[in-house]
Amino acid sequence: MSDARRIHWKWIVIAAFVAEATVLAIFFLLLFAATAAGVPEIAQPMTPLDYVDAVVMSFLSMLVVTLWVGKRIETGFVLHGVLIATVAILLFAALWSTTGTLMQPFWYVVAHGFKILGGITGGLLAERRRRRAPA
Repeated sequence: MSDARRIHWKWIVIAAFVAEATVLAIFFLLLFAATAAGVPEIAQPMTPLDYVDAVVMSFLSMLVVTLWVGKRIETGFVLHGVLIATVAILLFAALWSTTGTLMQPFWYVVAHGFKILGGITGGLLAERRRRRAPA
């Protein structure tokens, strides 16, 4: 079977959607918490807290969903992690395009890099876990 047939696109798309939804959910949770604390301005879009959330959660959500997908596949763990991150970046770009521009703030672009790193890290950990699992 060719490598293209071993790519589990269904899991990639689902995982990318879950990862992006998680990043957005955490952002809205922070915004809600800041509003409840009486300081909503610190959690608005494109503020330092938003940027930290974008970078950290991009890495962590991609790591977690890649590990999750790693339980459902047999090979190509790092490839799947990178593909999940790439689809997640495309999903965010589609969402961002509704703002009328494709130009994103610098820290959002950095967060996309961290998505790729999270996918690679998750893939490496999933591969390591697979090798250690008893046959």
